[in-house]
Amino acid sequence: MDKHPFLRNFTNKIPKLLFLLVVLYALSQNKGMLFGHDTEPVRADTPTPFDTTCANAFFKRPVVLSTQDSVLYEVRFEAGNNDPDGYVIAGKRKTNSARGFGGNVPVAVFLDDGMIIRGVRLLENNETPRFLRRMDEERFLERWNGRHLYDPQKRIDASSGASYTARAVISNVNNTLAALLDSKPLPPPRRFAADYLGESTVLLVTIMSLACFVSPQSTRRIRIPLLLLSVAVLGIWQGAFLSLALLYRWLLFGTSPLVRFGIFAAVVLSLLLPFLTNRRFYCAYLCPFGAAQELAGRLGMRKWAIPERFLRPARWARRGILAAAVVLLLILPHFELADIEPFTAFLIRSASAASLTLAGLSLAASFFFQRPWCRLLCPTGELLSILRRPVRYPRRVLRRKPPGRR
Repeated sequence: MDKHPFLRNFTNKIPKLLFLLVVLYALSQNKGMLFGHDTEPVRADTPTPFDTTCANAFFKRPVVLSTQDSVLYEVRFEAGNNDPDGYVIAGKRKTNSARGFGGNVPVAVFLDDGMIIRGVRLLENNETPRFLRRMDEERFLERWNGRHLYDPQKRIDASSGASYTARAVISNVNNTLAALLDSKPLPPPRRFAADYLGESTVLLVTIMSLACFVSPQSTRRIRIPLLLLSVAVLGIWQGAFLSLALLYRWLLFGTSPLVRFGIFAAVVLSLLLPFLTNRRFYCAYLCPFGAAQELAGRLGMRKWAIPERFLRPARWARRGILAAAVVLLLILPHFELADIEPFTAFLIRSASAASLTLAGLSLAASFFFQRPWCRLLCPTGELLSILRRPVRYPRRVLRRKPPGRR
């Protein structure tokens, strides 16, 4: 009997851990190469990068920009005009440093020749395009329109569906205007009580899942309530699911553990526990889509086992999907990974047709087969399985002579 299984398991996976660290380090050092812009740290007092492309798109005509400090730009529709036809305030990096869910969201404020704000636009950022489109649909960036530059600033409500990004935009606009006018900026938008409640509930569901993981037999009675909570809280309410898209975004652009402490704790446990124990945690106890499939299966009238001849090739299918995703990201760094997984179907307003189709087919099949997406196709589950499976080293077979023979 092995007296030190934990130590042996950890020692077995040291080469895998070192390999993953090398890959992560290589990605972090090559973000500029992948995304076509410099990602090295810059001074906070340097101007926010801005050129005529954004101004041309806003004013819907070619413009000429001139500035003395690369913060306040004068806009002229024709070269040689004495009086400016408008203005653009881009600010400095320190006034555009508030982070949304996917990183910094710098802004530019556009004004007409009478110093009336006519629009706010987001500059280069790494936010999810679908959440930015949701902000556009709610006309969130128009809430400053019509105000004079020298009017007292008023508090803007971050009621957009992409509330983390919305609060960052509000802070950047307020700080940019205040820095130009040499005035005190408004305090950053307050987080809603619902945000703290949601993250705390995610953390509670994670703790319940951890209890089931540690003692599955004694917690069998809470299995159904846990499945319902996972679907309702992690899926529909908070959209707090682990996916390739989330891990990729966090890897490249970072995240603040304090912003979404519930999902951060869930992700850390989901990566750490399989590595240390060789047991599934997220897929078996926490995944909201896996829970939805299991609930659908419990409602099914008849259940068929997935034939073994399909399960073995399915492992290679999952590996193939995972490898294809990596190749796609190397070729198209901004490829939307959410389109190859069904998880965003919980976020119905921002889900793509591909995600909704995958979710619908998987849930329909779940009435007849056990968790078909998880067992046959899920690339996120395969990634977690790589952390869970021990490393198999080649063994040298030693031939021993039978006892009593020389």
